[in-house]
Amino acid sequence: MRVLFLNQYFPPDAAPTGVLLRELADELERAGHTVDFVAAREGYRDGQRRGGRMVREAKALARMLWDGLRRPRAEVVVSASSPPCLLVVATLVAAWHRARSVHWIMDLYPEIAVALGEVRAGFVSRVIERAMGWCYRRAAQVVALDEDMAAQVRRYGVECAVIRPWVFSSVLKQLAVARGEPDAEWTWIYSGNLGRAHEWETLLAAQAILEKRGAGVRLLFQGGGPSCEAAQARAAELGLRRCEWAGYVAEAELPSSLLRGQALAVTLLPAAQGLLWPSKLGLVMSLPRPILWVGPVDGAIAKMLRALPHAGIFAPGQGSEIADWLTALKTNRAHISAAQVFDPAAHRTASLAAWTAIFHALR
Repeated sequence: MRVLFLNQYFPPDAAPTGVLLRELADELERAGHTVDFVAAREGYRDGQRRGGRMVREAKALARMLWDGLRRPRAEVVVSASSPPCLLVVATLVAAWHRARSVHWIMDLYPEIAVALGEVRAGFVSRVIERAMGWCYRRAAQVVALDEDMAAQVRRYGVECAVIRPWVFSSVLKQLAVARGEPDAEWTWIYSGNLGRAHEWETLLAAQAILEKRGAGVRLLFQGGGPSCEAAQARAAELGLRRCEWAGYVAEAELPSSLLRGQALAVTLLPAAQGLLWPSKLGLVMSLPRPILWVGPVDGAIAKMLRALPHAGIFAPGQGSEIADWLTALKTNRAHISAAQVFDPAAHRTASLAAWTAIFHALR
């Protein structure tokens, strides 16, 4: 089959969704399919730094619609969720090509925009919901990232397959050879995009408590994102002296950079439960380091992490409890065996096999 992929970014751009789709496309090519790509002709991190997001994304959708209509006829159109409402464009492109639509939900729109206050609940959001629902129901297959997201989509009368993101093949190779001893100063790390859906105030509150206690603990944020400026301002207000900020880490250095920390933090605002999936979680689960989860404590991610004895699961606002947990880690330094660490290679193989089965069913 000829498969046309639509996403805002594809490699060599570093956007995680583009890398995942590129690896899926490689797997389909190995299975004998022909693949093609439509992107928005812009850079992921450059776009984050430019203003006028709604106008920029509307223009990206228009370019992608035009490019998609002009591509050689496809039999299947695969879309992700960026830019918002890309599924509408993908559905139109699929209809033009008389192709089937397959949608992999990375972020659930407009729900995530309403939850984060980017779009007001009202007439506009209801119109978008109805349009998205129509597109979901026309799709040959919709794929969600976890059971929470699948439950959200059932409101539209659609049953999803559930396939979690995997650790990229290039990162798997780095994991196999990555070596790293924790920094001499006891450090916990938040790595990656600090977006609007990520909880960071509780991390700063915990660090403030640790510094007040004289615990000798450092908090390192490495990465970037739209919430970085606000987080840095709050850290200054709290007078934090052992909270440091670094830029994005090159992919080739990412596993080793994380191994410098004695604990690794992943966060999500409760309002975003079932609406997206933290992209660094799979990698963090693959490393022999304690995992700090700050987010919904009753959702699919928390349930998955409870199977790992080295994961600490906390709700936003539990800064004191997190400080106690980190202090205990610093004191006890429990060993994490290889058997306790999530196997990213096996998960990647299983996820790609699930995708291959979807395309086999579409033949």
